[in-house]
Amino acid sequence: MARRLVPEARKAEIIARTRQMIAAQGAENLSLREVARWCGMSAPGLLHHFDGLTAVLEAVLTARAEEERQMYAATIDTAGDQATLRDFADATVRIAASRPEESRNFDRLEMVALADPTHPAYAFYREGSDVRRLRPLTLMLAEREYQDPIAVVSVLGLVAEGLRLRWLRSETPPDYLGDWELVRDTVFDGFDHLRKRN
Repeated sequence: MARRLVPEARKAEIIARTRQMIAAQGAENLSLREVARWCGMSAPGLLHHFDGLTAVLEAVLTARAEEERQMYAATIDTAGDQATLRDFADATVRIAASRPEESRNFDRLEMVALADPTHPAYAFYREGSDVRRLRPLTLMLAEREYQDPIAVVSVLGLVAEGLRLRWLRSETPPDYLGDWELVRDTVFDGFDHLRKRN
């Protein structure tokens, strides 16, 4: 039997446990019943707090994206005015590498969802909610350093997508930091002609 919690605490627990479930086992067999089981609830009990699996996933994905945004912002705040776009890119990879199984399973969820318009997470990913949260940070840093910050951020995004696909296809645990270090200097050296000159 589920413990008695006030509604907001129960919702927070559902979000946290659903995230743990996806991080641990992926989302291939995701269902409202499976989420409820992980939360120690019945499906009707879960529906008392969320109006369906789509709402649960949107809450989980929004909370996770906001947590990551705060981690990136903290990295930039620590570096202060000296923070660079390269610092931000390094932090992005370090965060993924710090929880590789979760990173991989949520990347897999995104790929599956985007391939199926009926998937409960399709709208979240199609609207690019997590990308929009990070874009102001990346543009702010790119604007400090580069004459064409949008071009730089766009190229960096393409590199990131290529790496994510490589990591998803890997049959062994991906080497996030190693793979990034292989391409990082080449990527940023390629931006030199766009760098602002003082």
